[in-house]
Amino acid sequence: MPGAAIGGVSAMLALLPLNAFTFEQQGQNNWMNGVVPVRRVHQVIGRYLVVGACALILALEVAVCVGAGMWFESGTIQFSGIAISVVTAAVMYALLESVLIPLCYRFTYQKALLTMMLICIGLGAAIAAVFALLAKLAPASIDALVSWMVSSAEIMSDAGMIWLALGGVVLAAAAAVVSLFVSLHVYLAKEF
Repeated sequence: MPGAAIGGVSAMLALLPLNAFTFEQQGQNNWMNGVVPVRRVHQVIGRYLVVGACALILALEVAVCVGAGMWFESGTIQFSGIAISVVTAAVMYALLESVLIPLCYRFTYQKALLTMMLICIGLGAAIAAVFALLAKLAPASIDALVSWMVSSAEIMSDAGMIWLALGGVVLAAAAAVVSLFVSLHVYLAKEF
């Protein structure tokens, strides 16, 4: 049940910041300029603040669902497991929105979602092709890669997980900053 709840809320929160793009597109991309009495820069920053608020809501929801799932399953709560789940969900959400928002500023909402879907399919196909090629040419390399990943996971202690989580947060923050600058560049260059 926690997975279903997290998935449903994640999907809703992924699309929530993008709803403004649909309303703006319906108004020929000029409604926000007339309704919201702020500069374009503030409009873009405001959308990223909405993403930040949605990330906080997602983090809280993941913590509650994972904690409840642990409680119902084993009667105990492992805070390290909750922390890993929260950080993973927040980082993945931030990375997704960091790609989607500039696409929505550049293209229409539908084209942005289609582009994002094609990017995901392309990445998945590339990864599958690399693994298929490795399986054909060097099957021992796949076994070595899997055993290396398993041994790395076993070796990694709580301190290692902290560094991994910190790296994910830094990656998400860097992606959000780059995304903000790309969105500002695209939106400020548009003529209405």
